[in-house]
Amino acid sequence: MELSTFAYTIGIIELLFGLPLLFYSKPTVKWLDKAFKDDVQMRVIGGIMTVLGALVLIEGYEISADPAGLVILMAWAVFLKGMMYTWWPQTAVNMKKKLMKSEAMLTLGGIAATAIGVLLVYAASIL
Repeated sequence: MELSTFAYTIGIIELLFGLPLLFYSKPTVKWLDKAFKDDVQMRVIGGIMTVLGALVLIEGYEISADPAGLVILMAWAVFLKGMMYTWWPQTAVNMKKKLMKSEAMLTLGGIAATAIGVLLVYAASIL
C-alpha cells in the first residue's frame, strides 16, 4: 500500500473520532462503549487495522525523521494496536475505560486524535 493512501485513510479515521470527542464527548463515549462491548466486532476492527498496518510495513518498515518515516511509525502503531484488539480485546477495553473516566482526558484524547489526523492528512499530501 502506498504511504499516502495509508496516511489519508488513518488521518481521516483519526479525524472521525477526534472531532466528536472534542465537541460531543458524552455521546461519543456512549457509542464507543457500545462498540467495545462486542468481542467479535473488536476482533474484526483489530483484524482490519492489522492488515492496513501490515500492507504498509511489507513495503518498508524503517522508521526515520522524514514524513515517510513518521507515517511508517504510525503504521507500526496501527499494526500493534490492531494485534492487541484481535488477540486481547479485553485489555483494550480496560485501557479505554481508564483513559475515558475524566472529561479532561476526553478533551486531551480529542485534541490528540485531531492533531494526528491533521498531520497525517498533511503528510499524505506531501508524500
